[in-house]
Order: sequence, then C-alpha cells, then structure tokens
Amino acid sequence: MGVTNSDLSHHSPMASKVSAPSAPSISLAEKAYRQLKERILTLQLRPGMFLNELALSEMLGIGRMPVHQAVHRLKAEGLVEVIPRKGLVIRPDSLKDMLSLLEARLAMEPNITALAAERASKEQIAALKNLVMESKRIVSQTERMSFMTLDRAFHSLIGEAAGNKILADAQRPLHERSELIWHLRVMREDGLVVNQNEHMNIFSAIAERDAKAARKAMEEHLHSLHNRILNGSLNL
Repeated sequence: MGVTNSDLSHHSPMASKVSAPSAPSISLAEKAYRQLKERILTLQLRPGMFLNELALSEMLGIGRMPVHQAVHRLKAEGLVEVIPRKGLVIRPDSLKDMLSLLEARLAMEPNITALAAERASKEQIAALKNLVMESKRIVSQTERMSFMTLDRAFHSLIGEAAGNKILADAQRPLHERSELIWHLRVMREDGLVVNQNEHMNIFSAIAERDAKAARKAMEEHLHSLHNRILNGSLNL
C-alpha cells in the first residue's frame, strides 16, 4: 500500500513543522534599537543622562555588540551623543530643537497631505475618520499618552495615503522624534481639544478630495502646535 498525503500530514513531524509557519523574528540589534528608542522618546532615559554601552547592555539583557550597533543608529538619528572612550549622553532636546523639528515637518507634511487628498483609498479615508472620531473622546491632559498614540496613527496613515513610500519614510523619523513634544509640560489645558479640531479639518479636506484645503489645514495645524509650544514656554 502506498503512503498518502494524509498519512504524511498525520504522522510526519516534518509535515507538521512545514504546515505551521514560524513567526517573524527580529535581530538582537533591532530589538536593542527599538527598546532604547522607546525609552528615550518616552523619557524613561532622560535628556542629559550619561550612560555607557555596558550599562545599556545590562539594562536590556542584550549583548554588547547588538547594543553598540543600536547606539550608532540612535546617534545617526540625533537621539544620543557618543563621547569616544567615555560613553554616551541622551541628547537634550531643547525647546529650540522641538521648534526646529516642527519647522522641518512644516516643510514636508502639508504637501504629503495634499497628495493624500488626491490618492487616499476609500478604506484609508474610513480609517482616518475612525481615528478622528476615537480621539474626540479624549479631552483631558491626563489622557495625552492615549491621544499621542492616535495622533501618531493619524499622521502615519496620511503618509501612507499619499502613495509615495520615499516621502512616508522621510517623515517617519520626524514623527518619532515628535513624541518628545507630548512629554513637554508647556501645553495648554485645552490642547487636546485644539489638536482634535485641527485633525478634523485635515480629515474633512482629505475626504472631500480638496488638495489645496488639505495642504492649508496641515500647515495651520503645525503652525498652531509650534505657537502653542512657544507661548506655553514663555509662561513657565
């Protein structure tokens, strides 16, 4: 009697291994990079803090070489400063740096938003609407971390909807560094409501396929954020 496919699937260990695809894995260097970047952006590693690779390796439970590779990626992104033969410093992002970051976004993001108005799919427009409606529930500064997650998803989806991967890749590190803004204690009490209203204006322009209005709405949003941070810092 011949061996059937059914016999193999029931009795062969190799068959069961083949039928169950393994979960994607990431390298230790990538894992170290992601964990360190998250700790920097959420201020678990404070600006100005002095560290060395051995301390980071022990903190993460990851070997020195992957941590070394991660540190050099973070240096290239401007998040740490490496001091030869001494260690590294978590880069102190000053108020001036934050305003410069928004200036960089202003040079790029309005045009990305205009492209999104022209190219977004129906599914992407529906997803943007869901994000705007969900953020409408969040009005208190005590919930700003929840709003930050929705804000990040909103801007990221606009980048995808623009249909230009190069632009989306270029804006991603700017958005990641912008997470530091959410930890600044200079925002107005009604800041989340203002952000939500500005997001609604952006969404409406995209949904109406009005590229000119979408560009203007994003410009106004970024100018508004810039001015709110600047004015808040003057009242400290």
